[in-house]
Amino acid sequence: MVSLILATGWSSVLAWNHSGSLRLEGNHRMNWFFNQYVYGTALPTYKLDYSFESGADGDMVFGFKITQSNVEDNFRMLVPIYLELADGRTVNLGRARLAGNTSVEQKVPIRALRERPKRALLNYYDGVLASPN
Repeated sequence: MVSLILATGWSSVLAWNHSGSLRLEGNHRMNWFFNQYVYGTALPTYKLDYSFESGADGDMVFGFKITQSNVEDNFRMLVPIYLELADGRTVNLGRARLAGNTSVEQKVPIRALRERPKRALLNYYDGVLASPN
């Protein structure tokens, strides 16, 4: 790996090694990553408020509000959302797209889930560099 970095440069290796989910701007470039985490000094803080309700059809409905703070207005991030199921497994539900100091609020029906999850979590595997909560 070290020889690959020396031969091609760090940004080439990083772009080659990471998945398409890092291409947040949709232009197949990772400039946003370098601007936010290499050249920038922002360290976002995330807050999750959530509820689980049973819908009229018996499906579980996950209501959530995610807040991103302590960042510049142009700071953008895809924040992973996880559910800890009743049987103890932790599954990735998806990602929330946040920009600046803002919140995203939504209700999501989870059709395949009949039992209430134990809890909802943000950034469970620390995939996003952020302040610890």
